[in-house]
Amino acid sequence: MNNDAIQKYILKNKDNLRIAATVGEAWPKIRLQIVDGFLDRLKIRLKKKLKGWQFELCDGDFFVTEYPGYYFWKPAWENQYSLCLQLFKKGEQPMLGVGRDKAYIGKRKFSDKLFNAIVSIYPSAQRDSWWEARVKMQSPESDWRKPKVLWRMHKDSKFLDEVAEQLLELEKISGPIIDELVQKK
Repeated sequence: MNNDAIQKYILKNKDNLRIAATVGEAWPKIRLQIVDGFLDRLKIRLKKKLKGWQFELCDGDFFVTEYPGYYFWKPAWENQYSLCLQLFKKGEQPMLGVGRDKAYIGKRKFSDKLFNAIVSIYPSAQRDSWWEARVKMQSPESDWRKPKVLWRMHKDSKFLDEVAEQLLELEKISGPIIDELVQKK
């Protein structure tokens, strides 16, 4: 389907226009419902391995704000480091990585040990003032805004498996290093 055909269909009669308006109003709520369900399932999966960790959606809603993130951390890391799944650019660029709370530790030097460990499994990792390391996700999808991807988030357990496995792999390699960093400070 292309936009011209859809627009032509919508403008064909007032019933089609009314239906289109109703669908348009429902779409943002449906996306949030899909994301909420996905994040609930992801949290359950992660909590099986990460006992006692904190989990939080921050910086707005997925697909609505520019930098929403789903963060999780050990209580000892609070206000310092967290692991994160972020949907940068409203879902266009899903990312994962190790966040650093710039407001609390912004002057602390970056950890080369942590960055190099992450680069060993994610060679494209980068860092900036908010991230010890962040990686653009290519799998399970490189752009989460598309309806086929939303459907996978909603119904495909393999989508959840891939995301959870990547986040758990990130924790496995970065967790012990972050524990060391937190103990030093």
